[in-house]
Amino acid sequence: MRLIDDFFILEDTDGLRTNPEHPIYKAHFPGNPITPGVCVIQTAGELLEKKLGRKLYLKTVKNVKFLSVIIPQEGKKIRYDFTNIVEDENECKAQVVVSDDAIIYAKISLIFSYERL
Repeated sequence: MRLIDDFFILEDTDGLRTNPEHPIYKAHFPGNPITPGVCVIQTAGELLEKKLGRKLYLKTVKNVKFLSVIIPQEGKKIRYDFTNIVEDENECKAQVVVSDDAIIYAKISLIFSYERL
């Protein structure tokens, strides 16, 4: 399931906002919704695909640190800042920091393949 333009709304090249009305938030967690970590990781992959202009398939989550929760009702602009993007003929490695102007939500190291495994 693609998340950009449904779960996350791409505002500009610098950020996204959550869609607090998305059905995922009705289950995670009713009355006190937070953004699931798997959605944060999926969105990183989708944004990296846009950045590189090619289809990526998640191979490995090498390291992930969730430091704070993203609360959809706060409506904050969330940024995904990629660093250390390394590509070869088989895969792409990248690090991403997910944050807003004041809070770091996650630091993630990912490895993607260019073909389905």
